[in-house]
Amino acid sequence: MAKTKKLNLNDIQVNTDNYRFEPVASQKEAIDTMLIDQNEKLFKLAEHIVSFGLNPNDSIQVIKSEHDKTKYNVLEGNRRTVTLKILSNPDLVDNPSLINLKTKFKKLNEENKNKIITVLDCTVYDSPEEADRWIKLKHAGQQDGIGTVTWNAQQIDRFEEKVEGKASTSLQIIRLLENSSNVEKNLKENLNKLPVSNLERLISDPKARETLGISITNGVIQSTVDRDEVVKGLEYIVKDMLKPDFSVKKIYTKEDRLDYLNKIPQNFKPNTTKKSEKPWQFNNSEFKQAPVPSMVKPIPKDRKTLIPKSCKIQIKNPKVNQLYHDLQKLDIDKYPNTIAIAFRAFVEFSVDCYLEENNITTTKDGRSQIDKNTNLKTKIIEVANDLETKKIADKHVCKGIRSAVNNSNDLMGIETLHAYVHNNKFQAIPNYLITTWDNIQSFIEKTWLNIA
Repeated sequence: MAKTKKLNLNDIQVNTDNYRFEPVASQKEAIDTMLIDQNEKLFKLAEHIVSFGLNPNDSIQVIKSEHDKTKYNVLEGNRRTVTLKILSNPDLVDNPSLINLKTKFKKLNEENKNKIITVLDCTVYDSPEEADRWIKLKHAGQQDGIGTVTWNAQQIDRFEEKVEGKASTSLQIIRLLENSSNVEKNLKENLNKLPVSNLERLISDPKARETLGISITNGVIQSTVDRDEVVKGLEYIVKDMLKPDFSVKKIYTKEDRLDYLNKIPQNFKPNTTKKSEKPWQFNNSEFKQAPVPSMVKPIPKDRKTLIPKSCKIQIKNPKVNQLYHDLQKLDIDKYPNTIAIAFRAFVEFSVDCYLEENNITTTKDGRSQIDKNTNLKTKIIEVANDLETKKIADKHVCKGIRSAVNNSNDLMGIETLHAYVHNNKFQAIPNYLITTWDNIQSFIEKTWLNIA
């Protein structure tokens, strides 16, 4: 009978008869084989474990060793076990060809000593046969509904939309069609059957976006063309893709997609000369109910990094993107001054990119030019003004930013930001830095949402 038991990582042995590989003779060979096969995937798993812990819905399954009654052999969960062992002791990676992987594990170990798992909940079985019944359900497919029924691409998109609040391109198109009064009811009822991978392939082609009168900026559909015209073209394509005889071969290569677009009947092609009154973009809040307040995930206050992992920003500028990821990884208790300086640079680079992308060269009142010599306070205020004018960001968020940068005593005040860089006696305080980020996260997210 299976039971749950807390086991020490040192007492758990990697399975030398892992179904992933041919049988091996020792623990060392089992770990080395997993390393060669999985490589970077193990490090990605280690990062996820450090950030979120082990999956509580999927415990590691073991059985007592026949040769050493103090040890347990893994039946299910070998990848996680190897990852935990290497995270705990990076020296287990001794293959010269994996030196870069070892270095990354060592750094992760050093930066997360208090998060390394050495005791874990395991499901202990009396016999391998008892475990095999359940392992098969997980790995051997749907089995007429007995096994795990995997999600299709559209279902995965819907899950990510709910969790991350961001809809994929294909899901945005589905939302547009679902909420258009011009789209026939029968098509709306069948949108859940749409093979979104085909739609994504077509929409990823610039020629297709040009034909449909749309552009995609930071993953968001935008257009200057009348919305009904855009919907007309999308409706034709989606209806065609829902036909049983539609094949990806029709749109597989660039040439295939061009042929497909040229064959769209003229009366179904959007009239891209027919413009909307003002540019528009997909706004997820138009198409779904606002989340119940209790379900909204707050920004974690007890985190060890300036920018929380839950903050997802797409940044195409390589230098700024590197800063963003560094600020999601560096331990703020260990490197507060380094983070403060990088934080200040990240804010300035962000507003600079926005001003450049949106061609803002003068202040809102037209009195001053904005160039590389313009002070940071003015640049932040002008970005806030533009976001509010375009109704991209909440007016209260923008007002708060303007008030903060004008207040020399505020954590976000310009004098504070300058002091991080220029005052060698001004020490950055981790909690203050985290509070500052929390106050401006929405502003920064909206800023990058409108940068190509």
